[in-house]
Amino acid sequence: MTSHPFRRLSRRAFLGAAAVSVAGLTCLAPAQQPGDPYRTVEPYDLPLDKPGIYTLYFRYAPPRIVPVDIPGKGKKPVWYMFYQVYNRTDLPQEFVPVFELVTKDLNTKHVDDMEPLAVEEIKKREDPTGALNLQTSISISKKMIAVTKQDSVPRYVSGIAVWSKVPEEEANRTNRFSIYVFGLSDGVVKVETADGGTIIKQKTLRLDFFKPTDTINPRPGDIQIETNRGLGGEKWDYIASSKRPAAAAPKPKDDGK
Repeated sequence: MTSHPFRRLSRRAFLGAAAVSVAGLTCLAPAQQPGDPYRTVEPYDLPLDKPGIYTLYFRYAPPRIVPVDIPGKGKKPVWYMFYQVYNRTDLPQEFVPVFELVTKDLNTKHVDDMEPLAVEEIKKREDPTGALNLQTSISISKKMIAVTKQDSVPRYVSGIAVWSKVPEEEANRTNRFSIYVFGLSDGVVKVETADGGTIIKQKTLRLDFFKPTDTINPRPGDIQIETNRGLGGEKWDYIASSKRPAAAAPKPKDDGK
C-alpha cells in the first residue's frame, strides 16, 4: 500500500525550481524534500510560447508495473503513474491529458487507456480510503482545475495514468522509457516542415525513466527518473500532439429478431 507523504509537507517543498536550457529543451530540477518520493515540475517559459498561455504544475511518482487479473486475458502487467496537478494562474484552467509511454530501447509507443478493472485495482492500491478521489484521464478533463493562490498550499487534483496494453515481453525487456504528458498547457504552434507542410506542436512535459529489467513487478523505488548524465529527467518542449484512439462504437442491441 502506497503512503502519501505530501500531506505532511510544508508549502516550501512546492515553490521554486532551477532550470537550464539544453538543446532546445528545458531541463528542470524539481522542488523536492529529502525522503519525498514525489517530484514537482513547475511551469517554464519556452521561446515558442505565445503571450497569455497557461501551464499547470505537475507532481508525480515514478511509474510502477503491477500484475492485474483481467477476465479472458489472465494476469497481465499493467503500467501506471500516480500524479497531481495544480493551477497558479488567475483563472480556472482546463486539463485534457494524454499520457504517451515511449520505450527508447524498443521504439514502441502506448497511449494511456482506462481499462476499468485495472483502474479499480490501482485505486485500491493507491487510495484505499478514497480520500484522494483519484481521477482517470477522462474524468479529470470534465472539471476545470481550480486556482491556487500564490504562496498558498496547492489545491491538488489527483489522478492515475494507466497503460494496460503493453505486452508482457516488452514490459520485461525495456529499461529506458519516456512519458510525454500532453494537456498541461494550451501552448500550441504550427511548425513548417522541410517539404513545405506544417505540423502542430503542443507544449508538453517529457519525463525520462530508467527501469531494471530483471523483474516484471518492480518494487516502489525501482523505476527511477533518468539522470541524463546530470542534465535531469524532466523537460518542457513543443512536441507533435498525440491523439487518444477513438472509442469503439457501441454494438447494436440484440432484440431477438
